[in-house]
Amino acid sequence: MERIERHDVINAALLAAVLLGMALVLLFGARSLFATLGGGDEGEIVDAGPTTTVAAPTTTAAPVETTVPETTTTVGVARPANEVIVRVGNGAGRGGIAAAGTDIARNSGYKTLSAKNADNIIENSTIYYVEGYAPDAEAFAAIMGVAPANILPMPENPGIPPLEAHLVVIFGQDTDLG
Repeated sequence: MERIERHDVINAALLAAVLLGMALVLLFGARSLFATLGGGDEGEIVDAGPTTTVAAPTTTAAPVETTVPETTTTVGVARPANEVIVRVGNGAGRGGIAAAGTDIARNSGYKTLSAKNADNIIENSTIYYVEGYAPDAEAFAAIMGVAPANILPMPENPGIPPLEAHLVVIFGQDTDLG
């Protein structure tokens, strides 16, 4: 019987690591493909749809089935906070909300513009973003406690003048600030 050499064990471990890496690349590639087929544009939140089973046949073994879970994927990467300009508005109808939100944004490293009361009182806090800043809006929403469903492209009138802001957050009655 042959003796197993140490280099044989190392080679087997390296081969296993390479195969695992390739499987992960295939999994993430499939996620990106599903997001692309879903019609998403860069910077847009894309729903990959319901759970999908993908068969990955190989030439040396039986097909392996991989389940891709239902996910929401964002195309793009958030910029460093100090490269994003934010303007905060108060649509909650309680004093001090916009100033408190501006302080949080500034303390989190974002560039901020003057706080302002919104045109109207709104129920749910909302973050608006200019084109290409969807990933930044998601990162900012996590800091501000704004639901991902309330991250939207910048409308013509977000409730306060956006000036040169990349992101505008209007805090609504659901906010805990103030």
